Amino acid sequence: LMYLPAAGIRSSSNGSLNNRGQDGNYWSSTENGSSAWSLDFGNGNASTDYGNRTSGMSVRCIAE
Repeated sequence: LMYLPAAGIRSSSNGSLNNRGQDGNYWSSTENGSSAWSLDFGNGNASTDYGNRTSGMSVRCIAE
């Protein structure tokens, strides 16, 4: 079982923290230059996205 809090996301344009307590946005370890894959969830939905790394998403360390 893994717990991922709805930590929100930091805006890449002004650094403000948005959607804290509503959405979770977590980076994966798969990157490509200035972009990377992420897991996004909120409102009963979950998806993966490929976004710009200037967005401040959470990182969850997981032991192998």
